[in-house]
Amino acid sequence: MRIKFPVCFLLFSFLFLNSSFLCAKELEREARVIFVKGDAKVQKAGKAEWADAKKNMLLADGDAAKTGKGAAVEISFDSENKNLVRLEESSTVILRGKMLKQIELPQGRIRSLVKNLKKETSFEIKTPTIIAGARGSGWDVSTSERRDNVKAFEDEIFVQAYDRDGKLMKEILVREGWEVTIDRFQTPGELIELTDRDKRDWSSWRDDLNDRLQAGGAKENDNSGEFNNIQTIDQATEKRDDFKQDLRETEDKSRIEDRIRGENRDPVSGGQGGQGGQYVPPR
Repeated sequence: MRIKFPVCFLLFSFLFLNSSFLCAKELEREARVIFVKGDAKVQKAGKAEWADAKKNMLLADGDAAKTGKGAAVEISFDSENKNLVRLEESSTVILRGKMLKQIELPQGRIRSLVKNLKKETSFEIKTPTIIAGARGSGWDVSTSERRDNVKAFEDEIFVQAYDRDGKLMKEILVREGWEVTIDRFQTPGELIELTDRDKRDWSSWRDDLNDRLQAGGAKENDNSGEFNNIQTIDQATEKRDDFKQDLRETEDKSRIEDRIRGENRDPVSGGQGGQGGQYVPPR
């Protein structure tokens, strides 16, 4: 008994420490670059230099990535490539958290596809003034010096708007097929429907992504969708205005006038400035 007890104690200690080590490893996640197009760079946490992004490069908490004009990079967060993001041209992101559940987007545009998260967890994209996230969805987030734009392509996402002091002003849900624009340090504006062009662009990218993943690699020349043709959120706003013009040619005049007035009206109270309750689009 005197011999067995120390042996059992040592064995138990070994198993406990080993399991603790494995648990600690599980709490740290690495992302992997799965696609690179054009001039894309990666900066490791704590380093000053930027290196060329390459396929299968691993990224962790605090690492950053950026893209030049006409460039793009896709990053996967699991071995099955069910949770991934696409950083579009002229954009910068920083990965945050040991489990990499948040991405900071100081500038540019990012596309997220999240389909395999654990219960009661979410994946978030954070700009200087908003947070947009979901448990399982497909969405785009764009940010500029003046405003942010969020588009929900699959399922629904939440959008939180913050003031200059970092205080939460308002949170809304954006359902599939809708988008919202948030002026800097303001509450979210009225939800509007996505255009057919936006939907086709998403579908084109999804088809291209599936083809590349099934083939086990990425094509050298990526021409997926029309998303890269939109350089800034301001241009996206102009695109929305063009969409309104198309509606004027097909809808009754009175309905168009009501639609335009509605875009400048509070979603609930009818006041100016987008203050008030949450607008919920029809299903």
